[in-house]
Amino acid sequence: MSPRHRVIRLGAVAATGAFGLVLVGCGGSGGTGGSSTGSGSSTGAATTPATTTASTTSTHSRAHHRRTRRVVVHGPRVGARQGVHIDGTYLTVTILRVLDLTDTGSPALAGTRQVGVELRIANQAGATYDSTASGDFSLILASGASEPLDIRRGVCETPLQDFESIVSAGSVRTGCVAFSVPKHVRVVGVRFEPHSRPRGELTWRTG
Repeated sequence: MSPRHRVIRLGAVAATGAFGLVLVGCGGSGGTGGSSTGSGSSTGAATTPATTTASTTSTHSRAHHRRTRRVVVHGPRVGARQGVHIDGTYLTVTILRVLDLTDTGSPALAGTRQVGVELRIANQAGATYDSTASGDFSLILASGASEPLDIRRGVCETPLQDFESIVSAGSVRTGCVAFSVPKHVRVVGVRFEPHSRPRGELTWRTG
């Protein structure tokens, strides 16, 4: 090979090497692109707080909805008579009225008031019914809960013997059950649960 041809060949090799370096440089650029992709991941991570905020807002919205949800009582108005068959007994129950109690001889707890439920319960047929009025009856409130209360005097005085004790077939009993209720909470209904169990539940609405 002549010296001239050798020089030309070496030049070609050098050019090829330079082209390879250019490609390596492009590969470096690709690496930078990979870093850019990593940056994209960082951007995704940056959006996580926004997602968390949206989720938190949604949770707060649901909690607010639960707090403001209206209590609806499904049943006739106070004054109506309802019947239920339970454990071989046919009972009819009438809620006569719901009233605020005063001068009961029993001090009201701070932040509460006293409410009474006057009612009539009859064993129309079947086995003897034996339970407790304070366990069977409860108030349905717009919020919060009520507690049964012993009353010393007045229209809702607590009797020595519970008027729901040993109600035989053909017997009719009347009585009043007293409750302690949060002072500014509205009573929206009354609930009767035979033998203090949900099975056979009856409800009345006050409004």
